Amino acid sequence: MLEAIIKIGLLIGGLMTAAAYFVLLERRMAAWTQDRIGPNRVGIPLTNIRLWGLGQPLADGLKFIFKEEYTPAHVDRRLYILAPLAIVATALAIYAVIPFGSLIPPFHIGPLRSDQPIELTVAPGVDVGLIFVFALASIAVYGVILGGWASNSKYSFLGGLRSSAQLIAYELPMGLGLLGVVLASGTMNLTEIIKSQAQQGWFALLQPLGFVVFVVASFAEAARLPFDLPEAEQELIGGYHTEYSGMKLILYLIAEFLHMITASFLIVILFLGGWHLPLITGDPNAETIGWFTAIARILVLQAKVVLVILFFMWVRWSWPRFRYDQLMNLAWKIMLPLGLVNLVALAILFEARQVNDPDRLSTNWALLVFAGSWLTFFVAWLLTGIINPLVADNRPQAVGQASSLP
Repeated sequence: MLEAIIKIGLLIGGLMTAAAYFVLLERRMAAWTQDRIGPNRVGIPLTNIRLWGLGQPLADGLKFIFKEEYTPAHVDRRLYILAPLAIVATALAIYAVIPFGSLIPPFHIGPLRSDQPIELTVAPGVDVGLIFVFALASIAVYGVILGGWASNSKYSFLGGLRSSAQLIAYELPMGLGLLGVVLASGTMNLTEIIKSQAQQGWFALLQPLGFVVFVVASFAEAARLPFDLPEAEQELIGGYHTEYSGMKLILYLIAEFLHMITASFLIVILFLGGWHLPLITGDPNAETIGWFTAIARILVLQAKVVLVILFFMWVRWSWPRFRYDQLMNLAWKIMLPLGLVNLVALAILFEARQVNDPDRLSTNWALLVFAGSWLTFFVAWLLTGIINPLVADNRPQAVGQASSLP
C-alpha cells in the first residue's frame, strides 16, 4: 500500500512539473524556430536572479491560480465543471500501467526498506495494459465533447464536433498500427513488449509502416499541429475551451500536454525499445539488476521520451495546419488503408515464420521478415501516392467545390 502511494505521489508530481516545464521548453523552441529569444527573464521571485527564465512556469501557474473563477451564466454549470476534470483524470489514470523504467534493486534507506526488486510501474503485471491505455484514451474525448456542449457557444460546439470526429477517425489507424506490435510480441503487457524488442529488435525497424501510421495517428490524437483543428485559433478563437478561464482552463491545457507526453511514452515503449539500449541496459530478462543498470534504464527511457517530445514540438512549429477535408482524407483514405496493409502483411509473415521456424532461431527467417516489412512499407507508400495522392492545393475554393476534392 505504501509503495503504491509513493509511486502515485511521485507520478503526479513529476507529470505536473514536466507539463509546466515542457510549456517553457516549447516556448523556447518556438522562439528558436521564429528567430526570437523567448522567455528568459523570470527567475527567483523578489530577486534579480533570472536563471534563464526557469521561473516562468511558476509565474504562469500563479497567474492562473489567482485569476477570477468566472463561470458564464449561459453554460450548463454541472457539465461545464465536470468536463476539464474528466479529461485530466483520464489523462493521469493512463499512467497506472506505463513503466518509467525497469526495476529498482532491494534497498534499505532509513525507515524505507524493500527486500524485493520494485517495478517502476504504479500497477505492475497488468497483462491487458494496452487495452487499458486505449480504453482511457477513448474516454478522454468525452471531456472535449462535454466542454464544447456545456459551454453553449457556437465556437466551442464546433470545436467539440471537430474533436470527436478527428479522434474517432484516427483511433482506427492507431489501433491497426499497434496490432503488429501485439502480433510480434505476443502480449499486451507494456513491460513484456519492451523485453520482446530487446530480443528481436526495435519494432520501429521491424515494422516501419506500422510505426509511421502510429506516429501520425498519435499526432492527431494529441491534437497537435498540424492536427489541432479542434482549437484552430484563427477559426474558432479557442475551440472547445473558448468559454473557460482560470483553473478550469489550465486543467485543459495540462491535459493537452499530458496527451503529448503519453503519446511519446507509447511511441518509445511500443516501437523504440523502451528502456532498452544495446550494451548498456543489461539482460532484459534478469530478475535482479544492479543500481547502475537500473539508473541507466531510467535515463535511457526518459531520454528517448524527451527526444520524441522535441520532435512533436519541432513539427508543431514547422508545419501549417491541415484543412479539415485534408485531415479527414488523410485518416480515411491514407492511414486506414496503410494500417490494414501493415496488419495483413505482418500476419502473413509471422504465420509463415511460425510454421517454418517455431522456435525463432533461424537467422534467414528473421531477415526474411525484416525484408518483407520494409518491402511492404515502400510498396504501400508508393501505391498510395499513385492511387490516392494527398490534396495539396490550398487555394481558396468556391462554395460547393471543397467537397469535390479527392
